[in-house]
Amino acid sequence: MDELIPIYAIAGLVAAYFLLRVARRTFDPFEPVWLFLVGYMQVYVVQAISYHDWAVVSRGTELVTSANMQALWAMLWFLGVYHVCGARKVAAVLRTPPQTWSTGTVLALTPPMAIWGLYCTGVLSRNGLQGADELSPEELLFRSFGFLLMVAALMLIVTGRSGEKPRPAYLAAGLFTSALYTAVWMFNGKRSPGIVGVLSTVCAFYVSRGKRPSWGVLFGTGVAAVLVVTLAIGWRQNRKYESSVGGFLQFATELDLSMIMENLNIGEGDDPLEYVTQESTEYGGFILMKSTVPEKSGYDFGANYLRTFSTFIPRIVWADKPLFGRDAWRAAWVAGSEITREEEFTSPAIGILGATQLNGGVVGTLIVLAVLAILQRTAYEYFRRHEAIPWAQFWWASTYYVAWFMVVNDDPMVWFYYSWGFTTMPVVILLWLVNRIAGSQARAPATSAIPVPAMGFDLGGYAR
Repeated sequence: MDELIPIYAIAGLVAAYFLLRVARRTFDPFEPVWLFLVGYMQVYVVQAISYHDWAVVSRGTELVTSANMQALWAMLWFLGVYHVCGARKVAAVLRTPPQTWSTGTVLALTPPMAIWGLYCTGVLSRNGLQGADELSPEELLFRSFGFLLMVAALMLIVTGRSGEKPRPAYLAAGLFTSALYTAVWMFNGKRSPGIVGVLSTVCAFYVSRGKRPSWGVLFGTGVAAVLVVTLAIGWRQNRKYESSVGGFLQFATELDLSMIMENLNIGEGDDPLEYVTQESTEYGGFILMKSTVPEKSGYDFGANYLRTFSTFIPRIVWADKPLFGRDAWRAAWVAGSEITREEEFTSPAIGILGATQLNGGVVGTLIVLAVLAILQRTAYEYFRRHEAIPWAQFWWASTYYVAWFMVVNDDPMVWFYYSWGFTTMPVVILLWLVNRIAGSQARAPATSAIPVPAMGFDLGGYAR
């Protein structure tokens, strides 16, 4: 099984990179590279091993070996660019964020944001959470702001924890709102919002005091994220319990822990007596794109990234606006799938390397991963430089988790035009402007980055 050697190399290199950063006391759990690597390991190590037999039978040993080698050198390329791109110098010349944090603005914005978010999740709607085919285009647009509930929670947590005098009422309200957001989306059977709820809450709670969680808290956060995924997916597939809050609570208390391994794509592998396609997984999508593009279907040459701009042009202005890149994506699936795919086919995700293969093969992979590495590192260095400022704390808690979405979606920018760009970005910009105008006295200096609290192998972890 020489085709698995690159996969084992990825796992070994990520482990070595982690241990090196810990040993050098530069490990920061809120640095985006770690969520990026968690997603990368899930797709190109765990799934690659779990679905190895299917991949070889479906596409052949040569192609699987080539795909796994691409996953290896792509990761090395990303980390290389991440560390030599000069992001710290770029962050130093960017404008300093407003140092004032207006609690009055938070108090005015968070209640309507929370109500709107709850309505979008179906909690305040008579008909609950409805599918896209049940709503008019206007209703669908209006109900696309569910993440506002979590944005409100993060604003409250930062308000409650930052500054010289903590505000426990704001903190309690923020934690309650965060827990409500996570629980509601688990009940709706959606895994990603729940994971975001856990990760962003922990980030906001600690960075708002300039601290980092201990190893124990990090382990607990990981366990919580896994349980959120298991409960959400398990409940979505539930046929045994009543579809109600009571049924969900009963399902949660009687949870079969073996579902955890299944939902993490960890198991005994494919049944050798039964052929089951794994195209619907991110690794399977990558294998399909690798075997199809460009031999059977053409590149999209990065057309999908135009959606980062076109999404915000309303159809009342551009009535025949295309979904850029979707035609090439659909054509590749139709040409290379083991299953007959219709023209209106819309899913599943193909992961970051499937997307970059569709963008332009090796060249597309090199360009896209380099851009993402620079973007992640520059954003992180900017946050570190201004971590003492509440606006930066809120922005980072509501943003850093997208590094994981960059790996596991249809393309690395889905997170922006699918949710963050119209739920979080407007609030981030508004708070910048309001606090810039209102700021007459800085709460905290922003001349240089706060030293990263060392996190070694001791049980104490970061300074708390």
